[in-house]
Amino acid sequence: MDSGHVDVAPGELPPDIQRYHYDFNLTTREARSSLYFDVAPPGGDCITLDAPDNVTDIRWNTGQPVSVQPASGTLRVCGEPLFAGQVLLEGGITVPEQTYDFSPVGFTRTRDHAGNTFSYLLNWVEQCDRFGPCNDDPGQLARYVLEVTHADGEVTLCPGKRTRVNSTKTRCELLQTPAPTYSSFAVASNRAWSRNQWLDVDGTKLVFFEVPGGRLAASLSKSVMAGYVRWIKGLLGPLPYGEELRIAGAPTQWLGVEHPANIILREDLPDLPPREYADMTRHTLMHEIVHQWAGNRTTLADAYDFAWKEAIAEYLTYVYEVRNWPADAARTRAYWDRLARTAFYHPRPTDRPTPFLSYAMETYGTGSMLFFVQLEDLLPGGQDTIVQAIKEFLSGSPGTRGVADLQAELERASGRDLDAYFNAWVYGAGETDWPTFTVNTTQQNGELRVEVTQKTFFSGKIYPVSVVIQVKGPTQTVNVPVSFGLQPTEATTSATVPFGEPVVSVAVDPENRVVSWNQSNGLQSLEAPPQRWLF
Repeated sequence: MDSGHVDVAPGELPPDIQRYHYDFNLTTREARSSLYFDVAPPGGDCITLDAPDNVTDIRWNTGQPVSVQPASGTLRVCGEPLFAGQVLLEGGITVPEQTYDFSPVGFTRTRDHAGNTFSYLLNWVEQCDRFGPCNDDPGQLARYVLEVTHADGEVTLCPGKRTRVNSTKTRCELLQTPAPTYSSFAVASNRAWSRNQWLDVDGTKLVFFEVPGGRLAASLSKSVMAGYVRWIKGLLGPLPYGEELRIAGAPTQWLGVEHPANIILREDLPDLPPREYADMTRHTLMHEIVHQWAGNRTTLADAYDFAWKEAIAEYLTYVYEVRNWPADAARTRAYWDRLARTAFYHPRPTDRPTPFLSYAMETYGTGSMLFFVQLEDLLPGGQDTIVQAIKEFLSGSPGTRGVADLQAELERASGRDLDAYFNAWVYGAGETDWPTFTVNTTQQNGELRVEVTQKTFFSGKIYPVSVVIQVKGPTQTVNVPVSFGLQPTEATTSATVPFGEPVVSVAVDPENRVVSWNQSNGLQSLEAPPQRWLF
């Protein structure tokens, strides 16, 4: 009798993938995925993964599997039972040259502004199964090795530590700090890219890859970016994926994409009209740098927690603008306000709306305004309290966070209960129903009483909020903060200030700090939404 033998009952193994090894040929589009996952007692013999329909040559610990059951969007593979240890699951696929769901996600070959071919394998939230078997749960952190075979002399980028093995092979390793699938399945390549070690900030290197005539690096100030890198590292710590951050210009649809240790920027950012942000290139790059921590090192607990990662990247960029270029920050805030008040979805929707892309494009406004800007005027310490809460939210070991975790950190930092605020502004199903404010003023004995009433179209909510009313007289202007508090019970409140002349005009929220339909400013509920960008 074999005393070391352990009988293993058949059973389903959790898809807890520890490491991916992804081999990809840029020319033929042939890929091979190798997935390593740990097995804990009492073990099992089957695993179900997200996968495309055309996976071939499947192996279980290098041997033939016992059974393979493809279904719509999934692949169930069973092999030799294992009580404890590690399983290596392998499969091949030819990646289609196509994109999905009205997005650039997929594999594409496009021409840059100089006519060179730019090749891009781009993943996103819950989309890794476009490229092979995987666990597309956005909260699943793993480690990666990418081996890319390419044409002789091709300049190829991928996440993590990059090694040019030879003239036709590039290897990238993400073996230290784990990362999510949404940003780590990525390969970008352009034969005409030239490497430019543009900036060294106390050992952190910003390296640009642009084709001749590229204008991204040339449009940026080295002293400005050095100051920003020092500030953001002082707040959030060392870059999580190494001290070399590669930044490449490309003909992309999105303004930018954050991959671990890599950022892809839209090559024509310097030429875009500064309608949304005062400096499109600077703002986008600063935003993407924040994502190395917010989105990559700390990632989403659920796809519909998407708003917090974009809100943090936007808000920390905005905070730096406030402290260095106040007029630019005001333009950023005005853009967010327009995005938010024309949004259909709450930043953390409870009904999981589709298509996901439409929801995601709104979060840059709703998340930034509702998680942070509005709370500056309701929490003790204002902006400093919120920045501290963000720092704590992103600290600790790499892992997943949800909107509820962000609320908890804001409550810890401020000492305030934010349930009523988040239930009113952040969570919700169906179409948003932001408040409208109406204002009534009365004067007596040199004092002005400003009474504000909020109402909604259909929800009947009373929103926790502090709104500024700007009152103008013949010779003076006064901004009057009117607060409903964090747990309002009445839809009308007021404030009284000294004001010794007739009221000529009244405006609601002149600095775009509150999401509302500001009737006093003549806004209509059918206002056209602004340009919506993903980055």
